[in-house]
Amino acid sequence: MAESYIITIKFAPSNASLKDAEGKLTKMFKRVTNGFKNGFNKVWKGMKVGAGVTAMATAITALLNPMSELNDRINQTLDKASGIKDRSEAVGTDVKSYLALQGYAKSKGVSEETLSGAIARMQSMVGAAKNGEQNALWEYRGETDMAKVFYNVMNQIAKVQDPAERAALASDVFGRNAVTALGPLVTEGFQKETFNKLLSGIDLNKVEKSVYKLDDRANEQAVLAFKRDMQDMVAKGNVINSGTIKAQDQNARAKLDLENKQIQSYADLASVDSTLTEIKAMLAQLTSILSPLASVIKTATEGLSMLPKAVSETKDLISMLYNRLPSWIRRA
Repeated sequence: MAESYIITIKFAPSNASLKDAEGKLTKMFKRVTNGFKNGFNKVWKGMKVGAGVTAMATAITALLNPMSELNDRINQTLDKASGIKDRSEAVGTDVKSYLALQGYAKSKGVSEETLSGAIARMQSMVGAAKNGEQNALWEYRGETDMAKVFYNVMNQIAKVQDPAERAALASDVFGRNAVTALGPLVTEGFQKETFNKLLSGIDLNKVEKSVYKLDDRANEQAVLAFKRDMQDMVAKGNVINSGTIKAQDQNARAKLDLENKQIQSYADLASVDSTLTEIKAMLAQLTSILSPLASVIKTATEGLSMLPKAVSETKDLISMLYNRLPSWIRRA
């Protein structure tokens, strides 16, 4: 049976009674807080006894170490730079021109994937024209810079006044879904004013240098990663033995056994989960009760009529919560 929390306060408009009320409330909640703290300390001591230093360090690092997120960010940056360099080289242009083209297309709602597909199709047609095929890009058969070709072709198509003729020409070059996929690029082309606004404040020369620098770092990273993996293969070969595999199997079996027991006790687990949800709701209710109570205690005599009801409700709620707490908290 949980100990009853009964607080008797004489309500008088004096600082002494307010301090007395605050002191008794503080003492009550200190007991609950200490219960949680002592229970946590018991769990922590059990971990220190049962787990090795390495296992503890691994668990703590996983909770506190932000390096994983930073490593992901570094890898994403290197991959992005390498991708820009590779795609610009693939279409026969420089990084600056490719980034400007890509940025303009993106500002018009054309994704990088769609842009790459359109340029690849156009590049194939230019190659075919170079081999003698009389297609829509015949006049560009001698060109190698596909960013330049794409820019000029889109402007040519946009100049066609008749919408049906314009759509037909776009379809001849980029496929039947060209108008839908490339949108404003088909109807507007590339406008210098929009380009100037897009590139305002951006030094593409510096961006290009950074791309090549980061690509070099990515290559260096790949070399180091290869060496690290090979050396680790040797290290793992020295430490992974038959005992390791047997312990791994035992651990996997224990996890499966726990899972099966949990499935077998699914109804009980569901009940526990429901109880925890109920406790969360009561904690939320407790907060709503204590907020005005704390305000009253701190602001002298205003609102003293709220105290009896708030204290009574708090007593009942604390009692309900106390009965639902684990035994190691109630014994603290």
